[in-house]
Amino acid sequence: MPLSRLFLRAVLFSFIMISSLLAQSGSGDLAGTITDLNGAVIKRAKIVVASEVAIGVNLNTETTDSGDYAIVSLRPGIYTVRVSAPGFTTVEHSGITIRTGQRTRVDIALRAGGSDQVINVSADASLLTTESGALTTVIGRESIATLPLNGRNMISLTTLAPGVSLPPGTLLPRINGGRPRTNEYLYDGVSALQPEPGQVVFFPIIDDIDEFAIMSNGVSAEFGRFNGGIINVTTKAGTSAFHGELYEFLRNEALNARNYFTPTSSAKPLFRRNQYGAALGGPVLPRRLFFFADYQGTNQAVGVVRTSTVPTLAQRGHPDANGNPTTGFNFGSTNIYDPATTVQNGSSFTRTQFSNNTVPRNRVDPAALALLARYPLPTSSAAANNYVRVGNDIDHQNQFDIRLDAQITDRDHAFARYTYFHDVEQPVYPLPDGSGVISGTILSTGNVTGLSRTLGQQYVANEIHNFNLRTVNEARFGYTRRALGRSGALLPTTASSALGIPGIPTNAAFNSALPVFAITGLTQLGSSSSTFSNFSTNVTQIFDMVSRVQGKHALKAGADLRWEHLDAVQPPNPTGNFNFSTLFTNQSGITNSGNALASFLLGQVNTFSIDLQNSTIRPRAHIAELFFQDDWKATSRLTVNAGIRWTLNFPSTEVHNQGAVFNLATQQYQYLGKDGFSRSARELHYGNFGPRLGFSYMATPKTVIRSSYGLIFIEQTGITTPFTTPQFPFLQTVQQSTLDSIHPAFVLSNGPSVSPIPLTADAGLGQGVFTVNRKLGSGYVQQWNLSVQHELMRDLSIEIAYTGSVITRVGIPDVNMNQLTVSQLAQGSSLTATTANPYYNQIPASSSIGGKTVSVAQLMKPYPRFLTVSAFRNNTGRTNYNTAELKMEKRTSYGLTAMLSYTHSKLMDDASSVFDSSILTGPVANYPVADSYNPSLERDASLGDMSNITVGSVVYAIPMGKNHRIASTGVMSWLLGGWNVNGLVTLQSGMPFAITQATNFNAFAGFGTQRPTINGSANLPADKRTVQHFINTAAFSITPQFKLGNASRNPARGPAYRDLDLGLVKNTQLGDRLTLELRGEVFNATNTPAFAQPNATVGVANFGSITATTADPRVVQVAGKLRF
Repeated sequence: MPLSRLFLRAVLFSFIMISSLLAQSGSGDLAGTITDLNGAVIKRAKIVVASEVAIGVNLNTETTDSGDYAIVSLRPGIYTVRVSAPGFTTVEHSGITIRTGQRTRVDIALRAGGSDQVINVSADASLLTTESGALTTVIGRESIATLPLNGRNMISLTTLAPGVSLPPGTLLPRINGGRPRTNEYLYDGVSALQPEPGQVVFFPIIDDIDEFAIMSNGVSAEFGRFNGGIINVTTKAGTSAFHGELYEFLRNEALNARNYFTPTSSAKPLFRRNQYGAALGGPVLPRRLFFFADYQGTNQAVGVVRTSTVPTLAQRGHPDANGNPTTGFNFGSTNIYDPATTVQNGSSFTRTQFSNNTVPRNRVDPAALALLARYPLPTSSAAANNYVRVGNDIDHQNQFDIRLDAQITDRDHAFARYTYFHDVEQPVYPLPDGSGVISGTILSTGNVTGLSRTLGQQYVANEIHNFNLRTVNEARFGYTRRALGRSGALLPTTASSALGIPGIPTNAAFNSALPVFAITGLTQLGSSSSTFSNFSTNVTQIFDMVSRVQGKHALKAGADLRWEHLDAVQPPNPTGNFNFSTLFTNQSGITNSGNALASFLLGQVNTFSIDLQNSTIRPRAHIAELFFQDDWKATSRLTVNAGIRWTLNFPSTEVHNQGAVFNLATQQYQYLGKDGFSRSARELHYGNFGPRLGFSYMATPKTVIRSSYGLIFIEQTGITTPFTTPQFPFLQTVQQSTLDSIHPAFVLSNGPSVSPIPLTADAGLGQGVFTVNRKLGSGYVQQWNLSVQHELMRDLSIEIAYTGSVITRVGIPDVNMNQLTVSQLAQGSSLTATTANPYYNQIPASSSIGGKTVSVAQLMKPYPRFLTVSAFRNNTGRTNYNTAELKMEKRTSYGLTAMLSYTHSKLMDDASSVFDSSILTGPVANYPVADSYNPSLERDASLGDMSNITVGSVVYAIPMGKNHRIASTGVMSWLLGGWNVNGLVTLQSGMPFAITQATNFNAFAGFGTQRPTINGSANLPADKRTVQHFINTAAFSITPQFKLGNASRNPARGPAYRDLDLGLVKNTQLGDRLTLELRGEVFNATNTPAFAQPNATVGVANFGSITATTADPRVVQVAGKLRF
């Protein structure tokens, strides 16, 4: 039996024996010390903790010999603590808030007297964090329910935590220097993050969130698998009373401002958005079983205008009412020549011109004639941009949750939750049959290229068992799934059958997709090549924890086990791409002759290519983590936190061994699970021990000094083996092209003749291949902080912190190592000369290096028989982050709740994301680095570096109406009472961006990019920046061939972002239990444009100018809620 399997069983056995894991749930702890008035500890004092919304029986414990007590895994909420001991009066302390991911400390001093005497205290615990060195910001229920949230998404509120940045137009935040796709998202303790490419399955409905915490630095050993931070969400549970709400939120273009770049003369495009839903919770069995359920639907329609170029009426033969041509196909003044009359003379040729530049009907290829009918008739007489299609991009979302909580016995509490999310996005295609390339679509995910369906589901089950007054076990199971399917223009049967074109190979899926017919000068038939995909991921998670209070120690031990599955069918071009040009209807030596549509009508195919994937790729991975945590109350002022987490990232495998690794030594493929080669491309590393250490010291009753350090392991490459998504040779691009640019590759109605490369050791010859460094270990982040927190008054605190992190072995994109050196490049033009190819007849003729001759540069490369040789997801990068942070928090009192955060930071890296947009559908063979042999050239300010971020929020209940001095009764109370004003302000400095040049003159030598030459500063003074000229374009020039430019990776910085969102809420009481809430919200109230980064290509006309925005102009939303 393989060692890894034996080891996994040992880990599972250990898991069963120690019965471990905690509150990665959205829970909190309560702890304190019971003394008399002189400070002497009281042993065996009875503690009773009761929720003030009472969903079940009370929780009981007693103090230890040191007078300490602790209760773990409490749901966030308001609690009352009752303390009694013989010879002392009883104290009942109410109004204590338990918050997600935090330990609340409540110390109580008892007065001598009879226990039948009760002293009532009503006050929340201090805002000071005295039990941990971790930096955590909790967003409470009132802020979530009241603040204006664009899209009703909680992510908008994450920036209230210092160290969190969220560029406009994005969904995933960057937390304390980590990458956006490698934060952890915990919903009731279960991860909602899918392994590849780091997508969140869904975001909870706002009305389902009780509260959530942003855990940004220094978290305890119970948490792992992140390199930035954790967003820890607690969902709502039912209570002992029925409660619920109905709501609808509305938007309409009539209330919105224009986009900055929309001409004032044109009408605002249609924009309609409706979000509606309901929630209901209450008891099923009094004091035993409770439920909470909610639903939200979203309908959005965005008006768009698609402009395309289709054949003119003359080019279509002046069709009749049924679309049949009535004449020949005329091309006007463009001279077209008959390919059937081609007479070749060396490299030149002659052809006979068609009479009147008209293709006779009897000469048209039958397959081409049928395809021509798929084009709509033009809507104008122009030769180009002559077809306009107006419609609405549609987005429909449906989401619901149902949760049951059960108090099984006085010792056992359990809950279960199921969440369902479904999103359907339907864009307007350029052509009615679904053909054409879509650009500029803005829906919930943005820029979908075809019909997109996303399904997200999560199952959670949790059980807490109290063994005794000091020992608690919490067990949890979670299953989370995300499925994404995209499709475009379809046919009733397979492409060959439906179109009458034999020989089109079939794939694992999408064989009824309409192939792409790319005709130069026209909108293509068929959808974008990347439209079709079926992609699903799921994660099964088991964890369980034992917590015990032993004297002044709060001990936790646990395990976190996860199984990750991924299934992918993603041939970017599943039924082929037929390319047509002017080559076969032009005349040698005559410019502007020939027409691509004429070549198409005559069936003259220039190039055919297709991506072949025979079966679904099914990677599988599992992770086992064990942890131990000790929170030690060393003295009345000092708490020490110490822990360790052991991470085992078991190398992933593929169900049917569909993966291959290029061996650099033998220059051949090794197939997983074949000929003695491992089923996995990486090795298991046993030494991933991550220590955690922190302290909290109360310097004065109002000042706390805190610090912590932690090392957290994460598999930076996700579930990757090198086959996360289909790739060569299990995904192959095969093609058939013209051999001489005089004769076609084949005639359309005869079909192509292509076949895949056999899966042999030499299958990579003439291709781009991928290797893997098997010995590279898991990535890890080291985080540290030092903070001072001071309580200015009972409900107002300020915290100043320094935080830092270093991410080591961070994933970097695929870099081509089959590159010339800089000194070789300096040889100049001799490199581009051709010479006899010594590998002719070894390399497939279809390869660009398989001909009789090849460039001198190709033969000088380290691997001359291959195009590119890349290390797949090579986690060798490094990120540094340092920041100074400030946070002020005003807890609700006198109707006012507020929070303010400021971050000043610097983020440096050598690759800003392994998940580059172009990599999401598979590896990139030649990622744009300046020199593969000199990675130091990539070290620069990160694309995610935001030097300064200020975010503030305020919720204020105007003190008028019932229970206030002003307008407390009568009609005035009804009119003036119940008003709330709220706001959210965001100020972010601009982020760096890359500047490139249009042509990489050194691509022939294997260089991934050629950066421009810079002389001076790339940035202009603030008073010189305009939309038309935002950067110093004069500082840049095009770098000539055989040279490397001296511009850094990200030499310029883009525009800042300013946003103010305002809300006005009116609550009106309707009887004893009904409340009507009317709400008006304005997003981007100042209508400040959120400018995109400037156009960054040297040498193009709009270089340095800004032509787009990344977020909405001013948007008004109105809403109504009925609560009971």
